Amino acid sequence: MKVKIEYTKGETTKEDLLALQGFIERQKIKGVSRVGIATQRPKKGQMGSGIVSALSALVSSATGPLSALAMALVEWVKLKRSEIRLTGTSGAELVISGKVKEKDLENAIEKFFTQEKANVKAGAKRSKPTPPPPPPAQNEEKK
Repeated sequence: MKVKIEYTKGETTKEDLLALQGFIERQKIKGVSRVGIATQRPKKGQMGSGIVSALSALVSSATGPLSALAMALVEWVKLKRSEIRLTGTSGAELVISGKVKEKDLENAIEKFFTQEKANVKAGAKRSKPTPPPPPPAQNEEKK
């Protein structure tokens, strides 16, 4: 599962994200790989890769690696006095603040995983192939 990690408050600089990326990589969490900087897609008419917005990480499963990542992020949040949001590929969100307790965090991770799973199933049901558009109307009047 791919997870997006972003700060919830204020402007995020590239240096902030690089520091957070280094912190996560130094934790050496088994099952968390490919931690990198995610960029927003450029707006229409703009060139380039877009604005640096968040980190993305590939998490192998929700039970162990996601819990370990969330616990590491609690440490980071306490040090930096900030708030971090984890967003799954289907839109499930988990907000981590410095005042969270371990038991509450475990419950929140369980809800996050359940919501992510439900969103993926709902998305799979909605993705029916759309019929092709009708052919353009022929203009019979010619002058």
